[in-house]
Amino acid sequence: MEEQKRSGSTINRILSSGSTVFNFTKLAGLHKLDLPKFPRAEEGASRIEWFTKEDVDRLAHLSRDLFGDRWGDNLADALLVSAYTGFRQGELLKLRPSDYDSAHSQLWVGGKPGRLTKFKKGVRNITLHPKIEQIVLNRLDRDRLFGDDWNNKDQLYAAFVKVRKIAGFSDDYVWHCLRHSFGTWMGEVTHPRTLMELLGHQTIDMSLKYCKATDQAARSAVLAL
Repeated sequence: MEEQKRSGSTINRILSSGSTVFNFTKLAGLHKLDLPKFPRAEEGASRIEWFTKEDVDRLAHLSRDLFGDRWGDNLADALLVSAYTGFRQGELLKLRPSDYDSAHSQLWVGGKPGRLTKFKKGVRNITLHPKIEQIVLNRLDRDRLFGDDWNNKDQLYAAFVKVRKIAGFSDDYVWHCLRHSFGTWMGEVTHPRTLMELLGHQTIDMSLKYCKATDQAARSAVLAL
């Protein structure tokens, strides 16, 4: 992976996943091998790019202009919901109407309570911001809230790239920056412990990588003294 120029964080994530599978299959009695100890790769600085709320609104507007009513609306809806929930691209495309909790105006990721899910640790819920609640309500008659619009996440990302280019953002601004944007916006108004729950992280340190220092956060901190 180092020869392929993979990033340190990607290498560590793949090794962690592989180690989990290896140890699980050993416990299941499928083999008796011991896993070698791999040194962790050095990780670079966390991603610093993120979008302001005005940036996201502009991307949504350009999506409608570029792709017209149907595809434009689909892309704009996906951008807005990702930005205001912090959902990963894959999580967004897997959402189903049954993941919507009408009693609390929430969306569940990883399985709503009472539903089976393979990864209990990944289960979390997000209260819907008024800006995106109607978007979700308009999609409850579908099999998947957003996944029905796109053949796969590569097709969704390709559409995003076209809009990103027109908006004047560099290639450093990837779809995942919408998740970093959510973390940054939330970091201005909530405690890191709450941010950790909203992003579905296991540690606060990981969540802090998604929370960038902003002028608004600095002003709020001083005024709170």
